[in-house]
Amino acid sequence: MKLKKFQMGALFALSLFATYLLASGVSALVGPKSIAPLVEEVKASVVNITSIKSSRSSIWTRRWTQPSRAIGTGVIIDADNGYIVTNEHLISNSERVMVTLEDEREFEAEIIGDDAASDVAVLKITADDLTAVPLADSDETRVGDFVFAIGNPFGQLQNTVTSGIVSGLGRTGMGIGDIEDFIQTDAAINEWHSGGTLINFSCEVIGINTAIIGNSGNIGIAFAIPSNLVKEVVEELLEFGGIPRGILGIHMRPVRLDEVEEYSRLYGIDELKGVMVTQVVNGTGASEAGIKTYDVITTFNGEQVVGVNELVGQVKQVRVGDTVPVELFRDGEFMTVHAEIRTRTFMGDRIGLAGAALGEIHAQDEHFEKLKGDGWVVRDILEDSQASKLGLQVNDVILRADIPQPGEDGPAVYEIFRDGENITITAPED
Repeated sequence: MKLKKFQMGALFALSLFATYLLASGVSALVGPKSIAPLVEEVKASVVNITSIKSSRSSIWTRRWTQPSRAIGTGVIIDADNGYIVTNEHLISNSERVMVTLEDEREFEAEIIGDDAASDVAVLKITADDLTAVPLADSDETRVGDFVFAIGNPFGQLQNTVTSGIVSGLGRTGMGIGDIEDFIQTDAAINEWHSGGTLINFSCEVIGINTAIIGNSGNIGIAFAIPSNLVKEVVEELLEFGGIPRGILGIHMRPVRLDEVEEYSRLYGIDELKGVMVTQVVNGTGASEAGIKTYDVITTFNGEQVVGVNELVGQVKQVRVGDTVPVELFRDGEFMTVHAEIRTRTFMGDRIGLAGAALGEIHAQDEHFEKLKGDGWVVRDILEDSQASKLGLQVNDVILRADIPQPGEDGPAVYEIFRDGENITITAPED
């Protein structure tokens, strides 16, 4: 008898719930029968991009290859100015970038700026009657939200639409890029979708598609750069043409479990999350802040450090020249130091130019457009160094270096861009 009463009560409750669903509109839960109206609203803002890549295989060699093409997708974010957002990896080292609109008009695009760390680039075309799509506040995106992607699969099927849900947020540690804070989706995406859009049902871009796991876009694991990060990067690219990314100045590795257990035994701490400093680079913000080998960095700029990749991304999101707090664990105590983030450079001794500090060429550098971003800029030269004695100058751009391999005869030869001209510098043989 009790069981029957329970069954009757349950059936009555279910009937009340069903009545509520009908009264409140079950379609709100089920969703629209078709996303065609949404696609129709935004599809004209999605463009095909063809990037003709530089034929030079490396600036450290004289070898040349045939020009190659990269095909992907972009999205118009500003119709009045013709600004298009796409992936940096799609247009890097390009000699020309062509944009094809939905109406099949084709334009050569100008590269306004690019940022390899976030994999975001901004292009510009001069055209009438463009359609733009707004960038959403990606912080409002939730796991389970319905989304759809528009891209150019296989470089042939223009404006192909796939749909799915947001499968995860804040994905890091994927080894995809320097700055990782990805939106994960199960919408089918492949490599030709690079630079394409991930759109919510309010017809706003919540992400720029950038990567997949595996060789196919059909396995349900694809990643997009969140629109809020895209906004930040685009703003700086439009103002400066590039974003100099800095370094803290350390080598590091994850903290091992046996080390955590040893710290717990010695100091009575329950857990220790962070990264172990294995080397501090002289002359960097880390060395001047007093960071030492075997320090464990637990927080950076107020954020928990959970791994090596995460700290790399956290550093790259800080403006060069800014000083940030770094919390350390050392000899049983937590302490906070303040470190300046400085420009990423490498010393030219790896190419026979000891004493030269070299950095990437950015769109704000003089002659960037002429050089298509190809080469390394001499940022600084030490007095009486090998680079100084060869006559290298600050702001020279090294286009190519022909370096004899071990056992080979002949001098090192450098092709330099200086004051609008290409010159050759030959190093004396030892």
